Amino acid sequence: MHRLIPWAFAGLLTCVPALLQAAPQPLALDRVHIVGAGQGRSGDPRCVRIAQGRIVRITHAGTRACRRDASVVELEGRYLMPGLIDMHAHLSLGPVEVRREGDEIIMEALPDDAIAEHNAARLVGFGVTTIRNPAGDLAAAARYRTRRADGALTGPESFDAGPVLNDTDVPGLATGVATADDVRRVVAAQVDAGADWIKLYTGLSPELLQAGIAAAHAHGRPAVAHLEGIAWTDALPMGLDGLVHLMPISPDLLAPAEAEVYTASRRPATFAFFEWWERFDPDGPEADRLVAAFDRYRPVFDATLVAFHAAFVQDQDDSPHLADAERYAHPRLLENWKTVFTFALGWEPGDFARARAVWPKVQRMAARLHAGCARMTVGTDMSNPWIAPGISLHREMALLADAGVPNARILAAATVQAADALGAGDRLGRIAPGYEADLLVLDGDPQEDLAHARDAHAVVLDGRYLDRDTLATLRGER
Repeated sequence: MHRLIPWAFAGLLTCVPALLQAAPQPLALDRVHIVGAGQGRSGDPRCVRIAQGRIVRITHAGTRACRRDASVVELEGRYLMPGLIDMHAHLSLGPVEVRREGDEIIMEALPDDAIAEHNAARLVGFGVTTIRNPAGDLAAAARYRTRRADGALTGPESFDAGPVLNDTDVPGLATGVATADDVRRVVAAQVDAGADWIKLYTGLSPELLQAGIAAAHAHGRPAVAHLEGIAWTDALPMGLDGLVHLMPISPDLLAPAEAEVYTASRRPATFAFFEWWERFDPDGPEADRLVAAFDRYRPVFDATLVAFHAAFVQDQDDSPHLADAERYAHPRLLENWKTVFTFALGWEPGDFARARAVWPKVQRMAARLHAGCARMTVGTDMSNPWIAPGISLHREMALLADAGVPNARILAAATVQAADALGAGDRLGRIAPGYEADLLVLDGDPQEDLAHARDAHAVVLDGRYLDRDTLATLRGER
């Protein structure tokens, strides 16, 4: 369905035999309060009628026209909101493997359909009904999409990117390009293979980044980038449509004196995750320049705070992210994170302490960006270390709330704003007649407490009502 929309992105789901039946009779959710996305308040009780996977009518509670010939679910005192959208979920990504071939170190992250199904089930179990897949094997994405359409899988709709364009090949994850012709060739091949959007990576030069943006746009696809060396304020004027990860760790975004010290002393790899922030003032003129660029160019942005917070507290036995991973991550990924791949590879105790010390700066920058005019969304970097499917999106929302972002803004970023950013705002992310019935039924108002969204009373997926027991099964808790 989303193939009609050029501005698109990714996801995947699990098999629950009881849910593989034909679409049921019309469904009426009666006496439920509709959460007003971004409004900070919920309305009076309503009856929401669903048929053939879509919302067909919203009336006053108890209205006969809403209830007639329908399977009626009485939901007095409960709340209804759109399904959640994880804008950064590597659905089919397998473990990162590293091996030596002669003098060469080979890294790969091949797709795994079993991991995709595991992730998909748990995403729905935690109320995630749509995802954007930010890099992966397009053949695996197509397999998932086919099985979902055939009713062999239950899970979120997926908007897919192919392997990222970078300066180095990583089978399953990245395609190396060296010239603008390479860029155009790879982008064309990905579009032919079904890519909804194009992901550009930090190893690209400014010239190749510009070529990637132009090639994506020539095929009617958005270009989204993970950038470190190139300053975001330089990339956005090139026409870049989106950015990912609140790690804008370019020296060019630091004050000149701080940039000089940072460049002279920085260590390779992920130590920059905190060394850069030690030199950056989130209320200084460089931060003001960054906020102004976001307000002017309005990129689609997902901060993925949870991925970095998980790394920063990885050394702590009581880390909630470790506990989530143990319970909900696929065992192959979990073992990989414990033995091979982690964002905090090589960090010593002092490095973790320094990372935690800069966390308030990260929070402050997140709050500033969410207060502006950019197209803010919510994502997790699922399938990377210690990020578990579904539950980590709720961790992300909680981290944003801890940073001072109002609940109503967070909920809008995770629903209506994400749908608009995907180019699917005419059918997803809202509760209105004609929209697809991807919904969460909650026991409390999430605008008052985001925790209510984490433990859904029920999920409506493509018009099917999944009760609490079914959700527990999807999460692997039964």
